[in-house]
Formats: sequence, structure tokens, C-alpha cells
Amino acid sequence: MAQLRCQSAQGKRIAPVRASAGVEAQYYGAMVKLLRRMHREVVAEVEAAYRPVEPVIGADASPLALLRKAMDAITRRWRNRFDDLAQEMAERAVAGAQKHSQTAFMSELKRHGFTVKFKPTALVKNMVEQAISENVSLIKGMSEDHLKGINTAVNLSVMNGRDLHSLSETLQKQYGISKRRAAFIARDQNNKATATINRVRQMELGLKEAIWVHSSAGKVPRPSHLKAGREKLRYRLDQGAYIDEKWIHPGELCNCRCVSSVIIPGFDDD
Repeated sequence: MAQLRCQSAQGKRIAPVRASAGVEAQYYGAMVKLLRRMHREVVAEVEAAYRPVEPVIGADASPLALLRKAMDAITRRWRNRFDDLAQEMAERAVAGAQKHSQTAFMSELKRHGFTVKFKPTALVKNMVEQAISENVSLIKGMSEDHLKGINTAVNLSVMNGRDLHSLSETLQKQYGISKRRAAFIARDQNNKATATINRVRQMELGLKEAIWVHSSAGKVPRPSHLKAGREKLRYRLDQGAYIDEKWIHPGELCNCRCVSSVIIPGFDDD
């Protein structure tokens, strides 16, 4: 594809493509829906197994072996369910980020007088597959850690002689942890997929440079990212910006919501 150039001597900065809040919300909603279902069913079965042995918990004859057997069956069933559904959730989320990224970028180019239609190139397909694979791993990891947290809570409750009410409170806290993790995955991965696909599309158009734009969204911004945004740091798309002694792109690091403003060169630019 031919390189884009402005008809003026000076180049143009294109407004940043920001991740879609709608895609993030749908992704988070899908994860939480399945997580909530898993939690409710697991907790119900744990409580059903715990209640009959509660009177003897803390005594010499520990019911831990019996509870572990019940937990193993529950864990195995839900691990298989998440394994089956993780791929579908990841594919839907990444496809949403891809569609939004390309549509938003095309609209911005059109606003500046450029008409571009993107094709499913091998490079973009590869980036999409990598993003899907990473998301599948994160979804499975979230569910696995949630089940491990429940198993640990049950074991500690038995060993410390706690009652069912105390165990239920601990399990609810574990659900809160996993729910926050789902929110992080949805936000962070949506940002990453959007930024990566957008950068690849820009490079395929022959664009070479961009300016770092700080998001101003995080509660505790990275000082170096804030500085890069304030100084309008210019960097190469194929290399990234040198920040904190390493080459990075906006949105690449965990919880980074920074974006880029790509530059369309003028006819005097080399």
C-alpha cells in the first residue's frame, strides 16, 4: 500500500484512536457472568458439603479429606467449562477491539481527506491470534486462581475450626478479588489490542512516526509517561519510545492507558 502524504509541506497529526468503552464493558460483562455462575454453584456445593461436617470441625476426626474430594470434583467441572468458553470470549473481545480500532482510524483519516479500506493482512491476522492467545491464558488463569482461592479458604476454615458463616464471608471476598481481576483484564487487554492493531495498520500505510499522548485517566500515573505526554514525545512506530530505559509503545505496559497521535508526513518530509 502506498505511503500516505499530505498535499501540504507540513505534516498532519491524526487524533488518537482510543479503546472502546463498549467493547471493554461487553468483555467484562461476559467474564463476570460466567464467574458469577461458577461462584454461586461452587459456593452452594461447598456449603452443602460443609454443613453436615461443621459440628465436628476442629475435633480429632477431621472432615478435610471428605471436603477435598468434593472440591476436586467441583474444581474439575468448572475448569473444563472455562477451558471451553475462554476461546470464544477472547475471540469476541479481540474482534470487537479490531473492528473499533480500524473503523475509528478510517473515520479519522477520512476527516483529513484520505479514503482507506483495510484488508485482513497476514501481519494483522498474526497480531490478532497473539492477542486471542494471551486473553485465553488470562481468562483461564483468573478462573484457576479463583478456584484455588476457594480451595484454600475451605482448607483454612477446617484447620482453624471456623464455622460456615465465617467461610461464606471469606468466599465472598474471594469473589470480589476475582471480579476486580476480570475488570483489569477487560480494560488492559482492550487497550493493548486496540493500540497494537492500530499501530500495525498505521505502519502498513507507510506511516513512521507518532506522538505520545498521556491518557490522564489513571489515579496514579507513571511520571515518565506523564512527562512524555507533556513534552509531546515523538517516536518511531517500528521502535517505540525510549522511556524508563526501555523501548515501549503507548498502552503496552500493564494499566497504561496512553495512546498515540500518528503523523502523516508532508511532501517536504523525508
